Amino acid sequence: MRKFDLMTHFNRICHESRCSQHLRRFVASTDGTMTILALFLIMMVFTIAGFAVDVMRYDRERVRLQYALDRAVLAAADLDQELCPRVVIDDYIRKEGFDPAIITKIVVDPETCETNEDGTIKQVEQLEGKRKVEASADMSIETHFMKWSGVDHIDTTATSIAEESIGNVEISLVLDVSGSMAGTKLTNLKEAANDFILEMIAKSEDDNISISIIPYSEQVAVPDYLMNKINTTGGNEVANCIDFQTADFSTTAFTAYSIGAESEETSPPPSVRQTLHFTENGNTDHRSSGTVVDKFNPWDPNFPCREELDKDRREMVVIENDTTVLTKLIDNMVAAGSTSINVGLKWGLALLDESTQPLINSVANDTNVPKVFKDRPRATQTTETMKVVVLMTDGKNDLQREVLPPYNDGLSDIYWNDGANKYSVLVDENNGLYKWPDIPVNEWKVVGGSWKYWQREANQDHAYGDGSTRYRRCKYWYSSGRCYNYYSEVRDEPEPGSAERLTWPDVWAYTERQAIESLLRRTKGNTYANNFRDNSVLTSNTTTKDANVVSLCTQADKKDIIIFSIAFEAPNSVKQILKDCAIKPARYYEATSGQIGRVFDSIGTSIQNLRLTQ
Repeated sequence: MRKFDLMTHFNRICHESRCSQHLRRFVASTDGTMTILALFLIMMVFTIAGFAVDVMRYDRERVRLQYALDRAVLAAADLDQELCPRVVIDDYIRKEGFDPAIITKIVVDPETCETNEDGTIKQVEQLEGKRKVEASADMSIETHFMKWSGVDHIDTTATSIAEESIGNVEISLVLDVSGSMAGTKLTNLKEAANDFILEMIAKSEDDNISISIIPYSEQVAVPDYLMNKINTTGGNEVANCIDFQTADFSTTAFTAYSIGAESEETSPPPSVRQTLHFTENGNTDHRSSGTVVDKFNPWDPNFPCREELDKDRREMVVIENDTTVLTKLIDNMVAAGSTSINVGLKWGLALLDESTQPLINSVANDTNVPKVFKDRPRATQTTETMKVVVLMTDGKNDLQREVLPPYNDGLSDIYWNDGANKYSVLVDENNGLYKWPDIPVNEWKVVGGSWKYWQREANQDHAYGDGSTRYRRCKYWYSSGRCYNYYSEVRDEPEPGSAERLTWPDVWAYTERQAIESLLRRTKGNTYANNFRDNSVLTSNTTTKDANVVSLCTQADKKDIIIFSIAFEAPNSVKQILKDCAIKPARYYEATSGQIGRVFDSIGTSIQNLRLTQ
């Protein structure tokens, strides 16, 4: 077959014509080749942009899925969540516009729900202390542009884990039980505090949470087992309270014990003043009846510490997680006395400060403090332990009384003869002279069948009951009865009973203050008695005690101890102190009697949120 040649054909038709010239120019021209390249590049850019759109859509949906799953898992892990975790997660995923079928895995620890035969899910066990929820979802995202290259879908997987638990928490409930709390306020406080205790312990893992309860009025009653370990001055068996001094309020620590002290230590161990059982007012002596001063009016505000009556009703519960023990004290609390916010807060902080750990360890025997808490209070800033004080008051700091040295400790100059019910007082220690205020110096007495007038020395060389009394017969005497001349006749009278030198704590426990003053005035004279009257008892005022509270709150903040404060129908004068003490406004509450329950609920929720891990 003959080959067809276009150029030859045209040359034949248009030989040497203008037509052939134009055609040859057209065939040889290279103009327009860039147009083809431009069209190709435009297609490439369009394709890449389409791929980018698909990637952005994928990333948007992936983030939306992850966000929805995170929210769902957090809600499902909430200890307050009443629905089963699977139900919560499905609901969240559906409301975000996803098909719940994309959920591939849900793991719940502990599992408290089960699926019924009809497919519904219900809770079958009580949740306690901790919940961990893990969920995964797989989703396929359709592409719009990548499908040109054969990629119809992009797969993504989202996984989320959430855990909510109340970890290691040490709580001090510092509760006002002063006289103004009586009635409805105390009733509502008891209900709120009990609910708080039950809720906190129910939502904690075993032995992760410990709670101390510090009821306070003018003083705080310390359990015998703890008081017996504390180094005190003014020790007595009636009043189990501590008179903290100004320096004690500059720290959260408490070190007045000798547990673990080195044997070669030569300096005296730290000590605190034990409150004396006394009344500031009154002129009655109860020693002959053997009855301590407050038995006649046990809730008289003059008595700052009432150990016998405080037991089981106002005595501290120390580092405990037994709800029976904790709620029993709350239920038994009674309101009486004045208000010492500073003393209550000091004890609340001391039971959170690691300085008391050796002391707590020494009493952690399951009878007093659970053995599992022997290492508490834990170090504040070196362990994963949250320390919380809940400080509640309905009033301002008011008067607080304490007996001052030298009248609060050691031996007094007062002796008591229990067999004769008589006092003796040492009036001249250098010469060993005593006065017997209740034994007459002069007396009429029948001796040898006739009445005779006798006189003894006003100052004796022993306390009444530790010897015999020498009387001389008076010959002449003044109208006052004092002899100024004597017969030679003498007689020695035996003294019944025996004398015991009293400690100052014992003096105060059975004798009211004005009666002590009267006894000293009759024996040691006006100067000594006046000094006793003016310097034996200190009354702390509101200003001093408010400063103590401020100092303690500052120290607590330095030790990372969280304080929630509650002004429970409290006057304005105390609200600012409580607000400052809480540091953060969200941790300060004002409550009426009807609101106190919600306040404790809010504090419990705040503590849970602070311990939330994701």
